[in-house]
Amino acid sequence: MGKFDMAGLAASIRKEFKDKPKTAKRIGVGSNLSKLTDADYITMPKWWADCTGVPGLPFGKLVMIAGDSDSGKTSAAIEAMKAAQAQNVGVIYVETEGKTTEQDLSSWGVNPAEILLIQSSMAEEAFELLFTAWDSFKAKYPGSKLLVVFDSIGNVVSQRDSEINLTEQDSKPGGKGKINRLAINKMVSKKDEDNAAILIINYTYDNIGSPGKTNAGGKAVNFFSSLTFQTSRKGWVEKQVDGKKIRIGADVVWKLFKNHLNKSANNKKEFTLRITSGGISCVESE
Repeated sequence: MGKFDMAGLAASIRKEFKDKPKTAKRIGVGSNLSKLTDADYITMPKWWADCTGVPGLPFGKLVMIAGDSDSGKTSAAIEAMKAAQAQNVGVIYVETEGKTTEQDLSSWGVNPAEILLIQSSMAEEAFELLFTAWDSFKAKYPGSKLLVVFDSIGNVVSQRDSEINLTEQDSKPGGKGKINRLAINKMVSKKDEDNAAILIINYTYDNIGSPGKTNAGGKAVNFFSSLTFQTSRKGWVEKQVDGKKIRIGADVVWKLFKNHLNKSANNKKEFTLRITSGGISCVESE
């Protein structure tokens, strides 16, 4: 035994919180640090594991896919919802852009009737509805796992922004960043206790005067994300039909921005996905 009996000390401290079992569980020793197994993930299709090095979306963690339009973000989110349904995981889908249709879900094999849907582009309203739905789901199905998809967090507006007088208050900052930060903090506080996997869809914008892109949505979502990709469209996939080129999909590039789930030196830093009506496949990697 070493100089310090930390295990015994932790056990004695836990006794002081016997009336707060959830709090007591939060103290232990280094060997209590999480060791994720396949059971701790919503298992995604093979392309996800081949390209990311992890089996899927982890419960108790936040994953973010940020990028340009038509770069596979929502397609990946729909595949995540399909995987969750197949594995008896509840799904809450916050759709803020008004572009996803019932047909989009059905054509990818998702049962729309079993998705708890929230549609709002107003940050305060979207998050209020999300947390109400989240708590209601856990109250009715306390033992069930949950996937929360927010698509997308970067383009919501706040109630304050919508009511601002552009002539008199054009120099005042908007409220969206603060709302997003508070909401992400609340998601993080709830995800472990409620066994929830969180997938944040976001967009990126160019860094003025410097290379690279910045993820929208504020610093909190970047900080708390355990797995982050930045995406961009590489080109359209076309085929000849009766002598004419018909667009059938897109090739998109995903770049690894952060991976705290698999810190192996063999992680792929960039890969290309092909997205068609038949699904997603990993066609090229570096």
